[in-house]
Amino acid sequence: MRYDLIVMKFGGTSVENQERLLSVAKIIKKEVSLGKKVIAVVSAQGDTTDNLLALSKKITNTPNLRELDVLLSTGEQISIALLAMTLESIGVKAISLTGWQAGIKTCGNYSNARILDIFTDRIENELKNHDAIIIAGFQGINENDDITTMGRGGSDTTAVAIAAAINAKECLIYTDVDGVYTADPRIVKNAKKIKEVSYDYMIKMADMGAQVLNKRSVRLAKKYGVEISVLSSILKNQGTKVREVDLNAKPVTSLTVEKDLFLLKFKSKDFDFVSEKIKKNKINVSDIFFKGPFCSILLNQTHLRQIQELFVDFKDYETELNLSKISLICTNQDIIFDIFSKVKKASENIPIKYANVCEYISIILESKFNSYLANKMHDLVCC
Repeated sequence: MRYDLIVMKFGGTSVENQERLLSVAKIIKKEVSLGKKVIAVVSAQGDTTDNLLALSKKITNTPNLRELDVLLSTGEQISIALLAMTLESIGVKAISLTGWQAGIKTCGNYSNARILDIFTDRIENELKNHDAIIIAGFQGINENDDITTMGRGGSDTTAVAIAAAINAKECLIYTDVDGVYTADPRIVKNAKKIKEVSYDYMIKMADMGAQVLNKRSVRLAKKYGVEISVLSSILKNQGTKVREVDLNAKPVTSLTVEKDLFLLKFKSKDFDFVSEKIKKNKINVSDIFFKGPFCSILLNQTHLRQIQELFVDFKDYETELNLSKISLICTNQDIIFDIFSKVKKASENIPIKYANVCEYISIILESKFNSYLANKMHDLVCC
């Protein structure tokens, strides 16, 4: 392309009301004033997706997934239209495109689709007459011309995939925090911002529950060499670069907290039966623990009703609710057992359900203790 292009992504909190929409529009206008063309990928406003899900549950707890995707995709369509209008109101020529209008082709998996290809003809044509193109994240169209959605964090994946498709070397991800931290700053008061982190380490953090970036987006960025900058649309501080970088010389240790989890506990002899049902129904597993003749699978509580329905005829199990998982990840594997020794001392007065140490350290505990222990663990090994 002949244009100086920049790809941006704005999360739901960045566009949740008119004041935020105007702030985002000004960020885009600033880039346009520098002679750039902007492609902005946008999420649904605030809690729109959750509200749409709640709306569907008033009708049925097991909606047809095709129809659910039709419903959920409307959230992003509201955002792109409002942002395009806001840009026009401050003198920026803009147009909004849904996922299918932008040429995003996906596999047939409703509610958890993957991008197969992006045909950029429409994008390139619109750039001739517009300074900014606002594209709906999280959605595409499958081989049957049906709308599909990509699951939580799908807008990150959309943005990186578009950057790769148009050969952009960088993708700016604007979110409600101003970078990647050693822990969630909303939970851990002494969390420190990481200036740069490798693709592989960021993928590990996402696997362990960090919600800053969707791991599919980071894998795509690594594959196509797209550098990601995590920034805030509200704060003006420098963010975090996610790129190919050697962190061995300067080890990074970080902590993640997953909340609202529960344990599904049963006899180990039933593991194949239980795990096959969970896999078949595409339920994400956070962790698996074996202890004596028993097995426990850690799951998000959003799946509780689904699990109860799946195993209604299987009585030989029990559940334990209101749990959290704290994970410590370190780039220097040589010190992981030393860290675990410190963690054990820090948690000796807290009832621990399970503890694991391999490439990372995981601790399962009651949710009421997670903030206290997360802060104590972070101060011991991350500061």
